[in-house]
Amino acid sequence: MALLQAARCFLLTGDVEKSKSFGLNRAIFYAWAKHRGVEAKKPPSRREAAKLREKPVEEEKKVFYLGNEAAYLSDDGWLTIGNMRQTPQDYDNQIVRRINEVIPYEEAWRTAIEYLKKFPKDILLDQQKFFNQVYKPVRDSFIKAVYQKESKLKLS
Repeated sequence: MALLQAARCFLLTGDVEKSKSFGLNRAIFYAWAKHRGVEAKKPPSRREAAKLREKPVEEEKKVFYLGNEAAYLSDDGWLTIGNMRQTPQDYDNQIVRRINEVIPYEEAWRTAIEYLKKFPKDILLDQQKFFNQVYKPVRDSFIKAVYQKESKLKLS
């Protein structure tokens, strides 16, 4: 997930450092969402609603948008989840290192870019379309396809 999300962000922004932060951030977010599940929230009770109205207004957070997908930014410009920043160095330590254990990262990166270039920009800009049409079909086979260099594997 992190590699394809980073490559997606890079194709749309041209910023490799921000793309690494975005790729790691989205991988963490989707892993959390997958294990937590998405539950419908019931509306607050009258008592809870009254407490919410009494809360002080919180400072507005900076947000990074990639199409219709949003993520919070730290004061220094890296994406965050909670109070944890996802820096390019974190991406290198967590993602690049793991991919390099299997195949050269640069080869995986080039293949990811080539794969994503096959999709129209509107699909890359849409969170759901990207997940369902780009990521989901190759999520269990992408690195294997790069590793095996199988041109016939479904990377189109």
